[in-house]
Amino acid sequence: MKMSIGYRKRWAILVLLFSLLLLPGCWSHRELNELGVVSAMGLDLNERGKIQLTVQIINPQAYITKGQEGKTPTRILTSEGETFFDAVRNLMTKSGDRLFYPHNQVIVIGEDLARAGVKPILDFLERDPEIRLFTWVLLTEGKAEEIVRAPSEESLISAMHVMLLIDDYESASKSIPRNILDFANMVYSEGIEPVLGKIKFYEEKGKPTFQLSGGGAFKEDKLIDWLDAEEARGYLWVHNDVNGGIITAYTKEGAESPDQVEGSSGLGGKLSFEIIRTKSRVKPVLEGEKLSFVIDIDVTCNLGERTDNKETITKEDFKELEGILSQAVIREVQSIVDKAQKELNSDILGFGLTAYRKYPDYWNQHKADWEEMFPELEVEILVKAVVDGHGTVR
Repeated sequence: MKMSIGYRKRWAILVLLFSLLLLPGCWSHRELNELGVVSAMGLDLNERGKIQLTVQIINPQAYITKGQEGKTPTRILTSEGETFFDAVRNLMTKSGDRLFYPHNQVIVIGEDLARAGVKPILDFLERDPEIRLFTWVLLTEGKAEEIVRAPSEESLISAMHVMLLIDDYESASKSIPRNILDFANMVYSEGIEPVLGKIKFYEEKGKPTFQLSGGGAFKEDKLIDWLDAEEARGYLWVHNDVNGGIITAYTKEGAESPDQVEGSSGLGGKLSFEIIRTKSRVKPVLEGEKLSFVIDIDVTCNLGERTDNKETITKEDFKELEGILSQAVIREVQSIVDKAQKELNSDILGFGLTAYRKYPDYWNQHKADWEEMFPELEVEILVKAVVDGHGTVR
């Protein structure tokens, strides 16, 4: 019996060893120094009507030989093609490395391409297995190539600087970064039009500077107009996506006389509220055949600053501040509602999608007429504001 058990064990080991020989190896394995790791991509429509692709590639040799002249942390390659895929493949005529896209941090789309329509490039982004669907997508006024080529004072790799701005956008809530998946869902969904955040590069006192602020509004897959920082936060209020930032407003006295006396700093009578918690809901209301919407917002803030130097102590003081805060939020939301309805006639607020979810039969009956209905919709904005603390000066 003991011999039989030992015999079976030896056979089992032999079978396992033989099985290892049949396992596939890393036949496609390549060393890191043979790969070109792409950290940023820029997409433009060039003068010939072709897709122009600009990629920022990390140069690992720059870290190995740090300090040696001629070694830079990144290199830039450009190509053009009849399609996005064609431009990607044409890069191989310039790069000696196999380009590696899974670590790409951000995709920037230039204004000309965005205005022409982004569905053709979205198709490739969704199909290609190397490009992660959670990669961030941004717009820029002008050429995306300029953003990809731009240097950074904050990081050796400028794409990493842009990523830091995206990671920290909630501190101000004045931009609208979206990843490929979210952007594509908005492009292809009924009842909502897409919006993307905007990146800008400029020199400030001779220093290269990136700024992530505002966004671009689309109709179907085409860019139609830009949103400034305040309109961007109004958009985020509607979509329950405000997670931080500062709201400024006038005190009651400051609002009554906003023009400061000659020689003053011009800062008197202002308040700064720090956003702590928010919750927003868009509610469609159907009465007979009349559809309207209520935007219901709860916001809790700390009082961070008041330039009149008054202390806030009593319940009445806080009540007054909460009224001021409420009106400030309403103004921000009203600005984007007015722009969407009166200037853009584009349902970037997603009212149609909200109506479809609650009243699918009504939506199916009226979706063909939504473009005519949307500008005429009645919208009520309700804000419940709470000022939670910091009423006294230490």
